[in-house]
Amino acid sequence: YWQEMYFGDGFDVSPDPDDSRYGYAMSQGGNLARYDLKTGFTKNTRPTHPDPNMKLRFNWNAALAQDPHNRGTVYYGSQFVHRSTNKGDTWEIISPDLTSNDPSKQKQHESGGLTMDATGAENHCTIIAIAPSPAKQGVIWVGTDDGNVQVTQDGGKTWTNVSGKIGGMPKGAWIPQIHPSSKNAGEAFVVVNNYRMFDYKPYLFRTKDYGATWESLATPAQVGESNFTLSVVQDPVEPKLLFLGTENGLFVSIDEGKNWTKWTNDFPAGTPTMDLIIHPREHDLVIGTFGRAIYVLDDIRPLREMAKVGGMPSKPVQLFTPPDAFLLSVQQPSGPRFDANAVFNGQNRPLGAMITYAVNKPVAPKEEPKPAIDPKTKKPIVETKPPAPAKPGVKYDSVKLDIFNAKGDLVNTIRQKAPDENGVHRISWMLNEKSDRQPSRERPRAGQAGGGGGFGGFGGTPVLPGTYKLRLTFGDQKDSAMLVVKADPRMEIPVSVYEQRYAMLKDLQKLRANATAATDRLRESKEVVEEFEKKIKESKRTDLKEAADKTKAMKDSIDALFDYILGKVDTRQGILRSPDPTPVSFIQTAVGYVARSLDPISETDRRVYKHAEDKVAEVTRKVNAFYATAWKQYREMMEKVTLSPFKDYEPIKQ
Repeated sequence: YWQEMYFGDGFDVSPDPDDSRYGYAMSQGGNLARYDLKTGFTKNTRPTHPDPNMKLRFNWNAALAQDPHNRGTVYYGSQFVHRSTNKGDTWEIISPDLTSNDPSKQKQHESGGLTMDATGAENHCTIIAIAPSPAKQGVIWVGTDDGNVQVTQDGGKTWTNVSGKIGGMPKGAWIPQIHPSSKNAGEAFVVVNNYRMFDYKPYLFRTKDYGATWESLATPAQVGESNFTLSVVQDPVEPKLLFLGTENGLFVSIDEGKNWTKWTNDFPAGTPTMDLIIHPREHDLVIGTFGRAIYVLDDIRPLREMAKVGGMPSKPVQLFTPPDAFLLSVQQPSGPRFDANAVFNGQNRPLGAMITYAVNKPVAPKEEPKPAIDPKTKKPIVETKPPAPAKPGVKYDSVKLDIFNAKGDLVNTIRQKAPDENGVHRISWMLNEKSDRQPSRERPRAGQAGGGGGFGGFGGTPVLPGTYKLRLTFGDQKDSAMLVVKADPRMEIPVSVYEQRYAMLKDLQKLRANATAATDRLRESKEVVEEFEKKIKESKRTDLKEAADKTKAMKDSIDALFDYILGKVDTRQGILRSPDPTPVSFIQTAVGYVARSLDPISETDRRVYKHAEDKVAEVTRKVNAFYATAWKQYREMMEKVTLSPFKDYEPIKQ
């Protein structure tokens, strides 16, 4: 769901960390505004120069940054670095011209044989990257569109051009992004691209000493000959984990850039990957692309762990620590719900608990170990250690996730086919307990005796907030992890309310179980009756008329009880609703009230529960009375009936 912040050929949008109602948004040629998300008002905050005769050069996509140490400080780039300490109200210039200021590159207002530029799109010798260091206040990096990398260590009082020390960097190339380390003040990653000069090679450089020395981290052999770099981010927790955005997709490294692997899982491989950021709270990688929207790689912590240990887990199965899961209330966004082809819709993160695990299938002693293979590129995802040998007779064809509450009770089980390839995989749990079977005329299908299975265990009673133990089984191997389930943080609901409603839902579950037991018993009895009916017909005996009549009457009686409990079977086509409520429908009605409220138990909740309780009590009374009288009499009668399996055969005529 998208909301326009500011009009124009939009570029960076940077929310105010003090109040997300406000923020900064850019449009082409250096326009900058402070927006108000609530009212839509935009205040012009584009910097000016004290000298009215000084012309500022803003790039089509100018540089914008907020100071990580002072939430009121904003930086903006022309040929100078402009700083505001009051959220854009006023500005000061804290640098000299940091570009080459080459006059030959500033003739966009002259005719070049076609037409002069009147849009600002051809402004050159401009600042296109400003990156304050999160590790140390006063350290600021700047990149320009004409090959300069500048750094200050004193908040802009002095600047050093370190471009000449970057070996292998093409002269005059663009510096679209600089990523300072969050751990080391002297460390920064510099993205360089030179495709405008028909040089499509990837360039990524790193310094650890404020630009005195540099190393190259991306080569054509690693990411492709014609795959220029666009963005980079270093994980703020595990420095060895890096992500690189290129013209043709996303790459990941778990060894500080020594090796890169192309990421192809649910991400278009050939997409220009323009920007990357790691969300500090959610631990998600947020990816900005050109032409293919935003992507979010949920919870990169398993990759952190792999970077920490230097590769894929060597154990046959491993559960990674899952992120907290939330019992969320989800709102439908503004606009039409069923918009057909009118609006492009992206994907939301799946609801429930996101559980990540790795499998490393054991192999027979004579088999060659198989590394985790990218299904698209057919190349190893990461270097893996040889898997353990398989034990005779043990199958590794499925994974089973058991979920236990704080008391140690098994509340749900989810089973899935084992992944085809070794590697990291995910499974979702909908934060529900094992579902119970519904009352039915039909026999339950295999695996329908209640519980998990597909759909992430969806269908049972929602669990309470608390800590749950996860246990993953793969063949004869097991691993465990703890999961914290929390209430929706936007809703101030006492724990006692969750507990009251959970208890009432469990009581309704018991009522449903009683109704299910009744229909199970009736179904079994009907099968007995139908078997007698079949044998009586096959016997063709004339002395069993009373038994046949009684059998038909008993079958009709059982069907009548089914009709009472579940409603009559309607074979018509179309949308069918029972004209009269059934005992089972009273249970569903009560569940609808109890499960869809987060207020203390109300008189209405008690009323609908009492209705369901009374109706199920009537079901059990009727069914018990049937078995105490009619069924008992029928059984006594039929137990005296002898239906021999033998047939009489006439002599075969010769």
